[in-house]
Amino acid sequence: MKVLTKNIVAAIWAVILGEVLAYITSQLESMTPNYTIVAVVAVIMGLIVVNCVDYITASANPNKDEQ
Repeated sequence: MKVLTKNIVAAIWAVILGEVLAYITSQLESMTPNYTIVAVVAVIMGLIVVNCVDYITASANPNKDEQ
């Protein structure tokens, strides 16, 4: 359940930050962003990053072997 909660929170934050980034860059470039595609790409990238960081830190834990 902890992994599911972590992924849901990461997806929500990825959507929020992705939409903000899309708005700022669209205003700087005078373009119209497609917010649906931005949200999907942000969620995918956010989940990849969170799960990779979790895997790397879990495999680097020296206390894992002792337990």
